[in-house]
Amino acid sequence: MNMRRTLIGWMTVVATVCLAQAPAKIYVGAWPGRLLIIDEATGALDGEIPLKTDVVRGLYLTHDRKRMIATTVKDAGIEVIDLQTKTVTSSFTLSNGNKKVRLRGTVIDPDGKTMYAVGKEVEKQIDRWVIGTNKFYVIDIAQQKIARVVEPPKDEVDTLGGMLRLSPDGKSLYMFGQNIRVFDTQDFKLIDKQELQATYSMAETVSLDGDLDPWGDHSIVTASFVSTDPIVHRAVFGIARIDLNKRTFDFHPVGPEGGPSAPGWSVSSGLQVTPDRKRGYAISVEGEHGDRVTQFMEFDMEKQKLIRRVGFAGRTRFSFAISSTGKQLYIYGAGNTIEVYDAATLKLTKTIEVNGDMTSSLAVVGPRAE
Repeated sequence: MNMRRTLIGWMTVVATVCLAQAPAKIYVGAWPGRLLIIDEATGALDGEIPLKTDVVRGLYLTHDRKRMIATTVKDAGIEVIDLQTKTVTSSFTLSNGNKKVRLRGTVIDPDGKTMYAVGKEVEKQIDRWVIGTNKFYVIDIAQQKIARVVEPPKDEVDTLGGMLRLSPDGKSLYMFGQNIRVFDTQDFKLIDKQELQATYSMAETVSLDGDLDPWGDHSIVTASFVSTDPIVHRAVFGIARIDLNKRTFDFHPVGPEGGPSAPGWSVSSGLQVTPDRKRGYAISVEGEHGDRVTQFMEFDMEKQKLIRRVGFAGRTRFSFAISSTGKQLYIYGAGNTIEVYDAATLKLTKTIEVNGDMTSSLAVVGPRAE
């Protein structure tokens, strides 16, 4: 794996959501097929919710912050979890018999009633597997079934998939990758396409790990990405701001993107922003094996510039998250520990041990910031 060029992949980050008048909880999937609940203040295990279909692949929170939708690995399972009662209220799978559905990207509507996904059907026959083409899936969560399967535009079939987002009104489905594509959720026709490589000489895909901006407007996505100038082709990373209502994409360059063979900063995670919108954090990974260096990167979001880099002992594989208050940073995944760093000093303060290897990104549900 090219560590310098991986912006989307193994570094999944937190989905942090405000929940008024409730103690902060961390939710994370773990083997063997359960959802762990951790008290954010103490790091103590606060219970677990056994799932019915398999281990957690992804977690999605509804905008009313009362339910969590989990996708699971085996047979493309979907489970609905009530956060107050800590129980699974419904569960079902999309696969049936010898026909399996493989999802390549999912997103739920604000009410948690409908899931939009990109996937393909895989059929096991007597002597071979038949792999279908990429299609759009509309899943009715209440009725526990696939409501529609829609063929995408012919020009988009081979590149379908990746990070998905919905506009606040649920009418537009955004797909982020080498380009930003917008599809109408009624007929899935392509209604807009932002060709980043042509517009910004983009060298990489947009890094959109994590949820929509939880502290401000749900129509805004804050992200990082890498571009290359058209003259000397030097890679530069920057901060992007995407308005899902207006379909605008603003890119602000921050500094040179480097790696093992070039000076600069190698951004290898999505950008996580504090509740007051003043600070942002990302992870830099440079080199491999014995020469590998991992660092926190702290940004002044108002001035949009890098203000500090601090090294830490990173694992071979890990994910990056931010706490509900923005005062702690989490390094976790590929194991059973969550390392907690103080955001002010960027020093390790404690290690939380969980009962089982983690299988999903963290979902932090915490009190509303004043």
